[in-house]
Formats: sequence, structure tokens, C-alpha cells
Amino acid sequence: MEALLLLADGRFPGGGYAHSGGLEAAVADGAVTDAATLASFVTGRLVTTGLTEAWLAAAAHAVADDAGALDLLDAECEARIVSPALRAAGRALGRGLRRAASVSWPAVAAAPARQQAVVLGVVAAAAGLDAPGAARLALHHALMQPLNAAPKLMAIDMADVMAVAAGLAPLVDQLAAEAVECAVAHRPPVRSALSCEHRAESHASWEVRLFAS
Repeated sequence: MEALLLLADGRFPGGGYAHSGGLEAAVADGAVTDAATLASFVTGRLVTTGLTEAWLAAAAHAVADDAGALDLLDAECEARIVSPALRAAGRALGRGLRRAASVSWPAVAAAPARQQAVVLGVVAAAAGLDAPGAARLALHHALMQPLNAAPKLMAIDMADVMAVAAGLAPLVDQLAAEAVECAVAHRPPVRSALSCEHRAESHASWEVRLFAS
């Protein structure tokens, strides 16, 4: 439990604080303006890329000691990301997570995983967590990355942001179970968020921005 709480803590130095999970671009184009539209945005993120990342984390947890299998998962992850900007962001987050986690769990440093979701599964295994824990961590990051960025990008009270998080807790539970089932059955989910992919490419070209993605 302590390792799960540590890895879910926003102060764990994995670099996530520098990313908004696509929220910065969504706020800029008017898609997210208040708590209701923020909840809609994060829900969409959870049921698409969030589920995929949770499956990758659970699958990586099961093969954390198999370099070849991790390479294949990394390739599967990248094949599901249309946007070069988002692929680069995933690799940057993966590097940050691996660097920070290897201080506590040195075996992580040797893992060939690159994308954040795959690295997260390896880290979860090294920390002694189970596959559901790895899936929950991936969904927690998918949920909290935009929510933590929200008060910096729009006029919203943090209490309202946390109410969005609390309201989505049952969905996170459901998706974590689904991700583990997909990993056990070797049945990858096929989900995408094309509007976020499109926004990510536009966002990457901005001269001034608060977040890397």
C-alpha cells in the first residue's frame, strides 16, 4: 500500500507536473470551460487512452523481466499513438519515471521500456504491486494530470476539481478491472482519442505554452 500511495503522489518526481494531458489545448479552443466540461473531457480521456494505458501497465507488469516482451509492448503503445508530439511526450514521461523510480528500485534502470505506461508496469512490479495496482496507477495519472493542471489554465476552484475526481472514482474502478481482464486474455483494447491527437500537434507548435503537452 505504501508503494502504491508513493507512486500515486503528485510529488513523486516523474515529470507529470509539466504536462496537462491535453487540457491546455482543450481550454484554449473552448472545449473545456467549467467543471462540467472538465468532467466530460477527463471522462473521454479515461475511457480511451486511459484504458489503453492501464492495459499496457498491467501487461508490462506481467512481463517486467522479459526485455523482448517489453519491446513489443512499447511498439504496441507507439502504434496506438497517431500524434508524434504525444509519442514524444510519452517517452519523456517514461524517462522521468524510470530515472526517479530506479533510485528506489535499481532493477528498473535496466528495463528497455520507454513509454510511460509500459515503464509504469515495470515500476509497479519492482515495487511489489499487483497488476490491478499497475492498472489503477495508469488510470490515476490519466485522471489527475489534467485535473492538477486545471486551476492553472482556467477559473476553477480546486474543490470543484476534486469533486470531478471523486465523481469519476467508480469509472476508474470499472476501467481498472477491464484493463486487467484485457491483459490476462491478451486482448488489447482498441481505443483512441483523435481530437486530442489533433490538438496535441497544434499545441506542440505554440510559441508560448504552460505545459509540454
